[in-house]
Amino acid sequence: MSEALLKAENVSIVFGGLKAVSDFDFYINKGELVGLIGPNGAGKTTAFNLITGVYQPTTGSIEFAGKSIVGRKPYEITQRGVARTFQNIRLFSELSVLDNVKIAFHSHVKYGLAESVFRVGRYFGEEKQIEEESLKLLKIFKLDGKADEQAKNLPYGAQR
Repeated sequence: MSEALLKAENVSIVFGGLKAVSDFDFYINKGELVGLIGPNGAGKTTAFNLITGVYQPTTGSIEFAGKSIVGRKPYEITQRGVARTFQNIRLFSELSVLDNVKIAFHSHVKYGLAESVFRVGRYFGEEKQIEEESLKLLKIFKLDGKADEQAKNLPYGAQR
């Protein structure tokens, strides 16, 4: 078995006297799609909050790409490549479907404020790459034909 891309081992968190998550183990290999299921109150959301840095574990380790992410701020974990979505839909409804996807890439741009305002330097190259990657993602979800539509006009399932 190859080394897991995301690994949580013996992760626990205690709130006051309540052990909300106890000895949680979780492994995701590159290319895998994994679900976490369980009844209400089982600790699923708390587990995601631990993985994404919202909470710090009382015990255990969490690694992404072989490096510990425990103690990192949520934005630092996102920059490393771990992000989450929420059950409620939060789209920029007036923007196009493509623009909604492109926004997710902007935490990784290398150009600065001046380059974006004056549209010089790395701006055009990075924006072209972001558009290409966004269109690839839309194609995976069979939404590439809707790229220019306003996000609010998509059916509920497509918005998710």
